[in-house]
Amino acid sequence: MRGFPLAGVLVALLLAAGELHCAATAAPAPPAKASAPPPQHPGAPPQHAPPSPPRRHRSSHGRAPPVPRKQDPPSSPPPPPPKQDPPPPSPPQQQQDPPSPPPQQIIPPIQVVPPIQDPDAAAPAQPPRGGNRSAVCTTLLVFGDSTVDPGNNNRLRTTAKANFPPYGINFYGRRPTGRFTNGRLATDMLADKLGIMRTIPGFLDPTLKLGQLRKGVSFASAGSGYDDITANTLSALPFRRQLWHFWRYKQLIRALLGLRRAERIVNRATFIISAGTNDMLLNYIASNRSAGPIAMLRYENHLIARLGNYTQVMRMLGARRFVFVGLPPIGCLPIARTLLGRDPDGCDSDLNQLAASFNSRLVQLSNFVNYQPRMKSAYIDTYTIIRAATDNPQNYGLTEVSRGCCGSGMIEVGQTCRGRRTCPDPSKYLYWDAVHPTETTNQLITSLMLDSIAGIYS
Repeated sequence: MRGFPLAGVLVALLLAAGELHCAATAAPAPPAKASAPPPQHPGAPPQHAPPSPPRRHRSSHGRAPPVPRKQDPPSSPPPPPPKQDPPPPSPPQQQQDPPSPPPQQIIPPIQVVPPIQDPDAAAPAQPPRGGNRSAVCTTLLVFGDSTVDPGNNNRLRTTAKANFPPYGINFYGRRPTGRFTNGRLATDMLADKLGIMRTIPGFLDPTLKLGQLRKGVSFASAGSGYDDITANTLSALPFRRQLWHFWRYKQLIRALLGLRRAERIVNRATFIISAGTNDMLLNYIASNRSAGPIAMLRYENHLIARLGNYTQVMRMLGARRFVFVGLPPIGCLPIARTLLGRDPDGCDSDLNQLAASFNSRLVQLSNFVNYQPRMKSAYIDTYTIIRAATDNPQNYGLTEVSRGCCGSGMIEVGQTCRGRRTCPDPSKYLYWDAVHPTETTNQLITSLMLDSIAGIYS
């Protein structure tokens, strides 16, 4: 019972100082030979055969030589297991955000873990054999932006909210909850199909019960991103602030369930991370669009380095399984078509290329996590599935893919969508407003997540 204060203080100091960097703790195994890649749309990240999954216990002899890299990040050994509860932190509104971690060199390129695409996403997922739906995953912990925020922003002083009609018209009870869509988010449907719970609650929800914590919560905040500047633009929760709330979550479940059970729950939980679109649209595109490809690459590296740091903080706090959600073709978002679109199909190819390039770095990070002992991760290729639905909507039961269902569908989002008329049938639309997908599109993403969840628990 004497080891925990040191671990708690160590993680707190690393978060406060922003000096924790992405570090490999073991030499990677050689990747598996790539099979013939499936056809994909130009601009999407390349896909290769998945590497052999790392074993839980490795011998200290006979390791493969490390993958060459431009710069090896410093190693950071995991802290000793916490065994004693520290004093409870003060409420989040009274805390001051720690300084941002500095950008680091991008991790070395590694072979891709290919996502599995399922065009029939609306079909319900079958439970695992034996009828135990929760045998694969029992807890979901979610981080990111409006794509996975179930209403945390309702408790913040921000204009990035969706707790008013017409948002939520297809949600349970036809009520707005703060979700930026007409119905459920992909993480809601994932939790439902896994048999965990019907929807994922927000951690800042004042009605949240302690019993719900074991099954999972979302720390996401609409308007957030991997860059602090992005979140500050709309007074959203920066990603590192979301990590602080995760630390608070861990203290709560330890008090509720005890030390060992709480650690086991966190170790077996799935950590879903979905962000990056706001970084590109709100921050980079607005200020650096004319800066050229070199600046684009530097900003990519900056975002990935931050995400790598955050991933290592989660690992030190007990995370072992990650799901990284890629960017969609942001150049085809209705708002991008309206403001920037100049291609024959109405999209902006520069933005799409930026999203595809970022996704390729995200795949590298996912594989880097896979090469660490006792760690598993998966990449969700939202780019390919949404681009396929954009190019061939009839294959997905869609009729409108260039505009949203709310208002004119070309510019409205959030507050500008408040009280506006909507399309007769949102299920036929790819987008709900000028930025966010409909529940139908979220179903497509859910199907990819289901396949990936099974893979990281195999």
